Amino acid sequence: MEQTSVQKNDAPKITAVSALNGRSLRVDYEDGTIRLFDGFRLRGPKYIPLVDPNVFITARMDDGDLYWDDLDIHISASYVRKFSVPYDPDYKPEDYVPTKKEIIGAKLAVIIFPIMAIAGLIGTVWWWINN
Repeated sequence: MEQTSVQKNDAPKITAVSALNGRSLRVDYEDGTIRLFDGFRLRGPKYIPLVDPNVFITARMDDGDLYWDDLDIHISASYVRKFSVPYDPDYKPEDYVPTKKEIIGAKLAVIIFPIMAIAGLIGTVWWWINN
């Protein structure tokens, strides 16, 4: 199987990895930093198997990087650090309060997306009739 990796940098090495759920990892670094890495950051066909939560949670640390054994996927400690957020052990999703911007955006999406779908359908029918 072809090895997939993201280039290393001079970031501190990963010392521990633990799955919080099927898409999120707690990543501990040698300098004491703890980060939360979201698996949705991994894009591309090589990472499709990681969509399966049972596969994603098999992540482990190997030579200071993130690694999946069965897939032979390595992700550098610097990439994980760059595309993660500080880990907050007290964070509870049920405590999350959406911002006003998020609420307005969600309401607009409910209105605009159906209108766009209908406009696309009308355009397709119009093109079909005239061609």
